[in-house]
Amino acid sequence: MRVVCLAALMCSLSAQAGTPDQVRSALLFQIAKFIDFTHVQSDSVRYCFTDLSKGPGAFLAQQQNLLIRGQPIAITELSKSSQNDELSRQCDITYFDGKIENDILSPWIKTRPLTTFTVGSNFEFLEQGGVAALIQEGKKIRLYINREQLEQVSFKVQARLMTVSKFYPN
Repeated sequence: MRVVCLAALMCSLSAQAGTPDQVRSALLFQIAKFIDFTHVQSDSVRYCFTDLSKGPGAFLAQQQNLLIRGQPIAITELSKSSQNDELSRQCDITYFDGKIENDILSPWIKTRPLTTFTVGSNFEFLEQGGVAALIQEGKKIRLYINREQLEQVSFKVQARLMTVSKFYPN
């Protein structure tokens, strides 16, 4: 049932939403429902963004009372000075918009096992070691998952999410 809902959401959002960032925001929220963060002892699902003034982070931060499996969401803005261990402790899902991506992503990706579901917006992000990317193709936003990085994570991505994803590399 959730797969049908996610697939319908992914198809319909591109037609309804005003901007790609609004679609990415909604997809980031929905994606969290299909990831089991077994290593986390937290009372919320923790999202981190490199920018809360615009982009998907701004849209998600404006939403009130959103719950994922009965837990509220928490939104944090990353800074250039954020350390790898700090990021792992405070973020379940991190969206990189490219602003400070290279400063944080490279050393963070080398951390094993990966404890954070990292999401970007382009193929270069996947090539650098990101776990997933929400890539615009025409009027649609598609979820791509990096197969190689998925083998290195400490959380479980449910098969239902995998069925609506494309894989990188093919």
